[in-house]
Amino acid sequence: MPGLLRNLRGPAVRALAAARLRLRQPRTVIASVPARGEPPAGPPGFDAGLAWELLLRQCASGPRHPGGAGRAPTRRLILDRMRACAAEVAVQDWWQPVDRGTGAGRRYPMTNVLARFGPAGHPPDLLLATHWDTRPVADADPVAARRGEPPAGANDGGSGVAVLLELARVLRAEPPPRAVALAFLDGEDLGEHCYGGRLFARSLRSPEGARWRPRRAVVIDMVGGAELRCTTDAVSVANAPGLWHEVHEHAAALGLERYFHGPRGRVTDDHVPLARAGVPSIVLIDGGYPYRHTVDDTVARCSADSLAAVGRVLEGLVRAAAPSPAAR
Repeated sequence: MPGLLRNLRGPAVRALAAARLRLRQPRTVIASVPARGEPPAGPPGFDAGLAWELLLRQCASGPRHPGGAGRAPTRRLILDRMRACAAEVAVQDWWQPVDRGTGAGRRYPMTNVLARFGPAGHPPDLLLATHWDTRPVADADPVAARRGEPPAGANDGGSGVAVLLELARVLRAEPPPRAVALAFLDGEDLGEHCYGGRLFARSLRSPEGARWRPRRAVVIDMVGGAELRCTTDAVSVANAPGLWHEVHEHAAALGLERYFHGPRGRVTDDHVPLARAGVPSIVLIDGGYPYRHTVDDTVARCSADSLAAVGRVLEGLVRAAAPSPAAR
């Protein structure tokens, strides 16, 4: 009889545990945000100076980790730019429990910002994504006494945002031939990493999320270093080799191939949950950037030319691809 009772209790206990786990999972609601504001002025095409100003603005506001001084101003900067430029804007707000890794033992408020450009009525043909949070502590700093300080995150957290914000201005001035989405994902550099990317990938299974499911995706991270060597990784090459080849083709056509190099190992970034969700995805990242997660990750280690190289290649990728079904 005790064994029978244990067998009866087992499924019930497992069901209760699963229910508790579901309750702990953040909701994947995507809430639309109304457009407003005048689009920013600027020259045709991706402008290095404007992208650089956007990087400076983020870093001047302070670190962007949960609780950081620059977090609210940067969230507002992203939302205001998307609302002024995009055809459609949505947010995902949630509380994220962090059980392991940096910042463990707490729940943090997080936000993903999504924006759509180009023809309406179809899911995006291409998603361009980056993380907008920064590392809470400089735990890789060579000076032990500085490892508890929050890094500025100029390259790791700021550069990708600067590129996509400037690209939003370009896409507003000259809409793309097919539907394109931008995603600013939160929580990449906290705890077990990629919380925003994982939440967004899960949300693609929901009815409202299906509208945002891209045919393919490019994630950019640490693309502003002064000595930029932009690479991809094994996950990217395995699940989207054609997309990686296209990036190289556009870089070569623009005379920017010196910034883009072959695959390098395996990277934990937001392209991984997207790939697992069935979206062919690649990451463009300077994996050898020596100031990652240190207090020396400042604008002094970055370059407007690097931002422009990546921005111009992404703009070329957007313009050159086949139009969406609505435009064929």
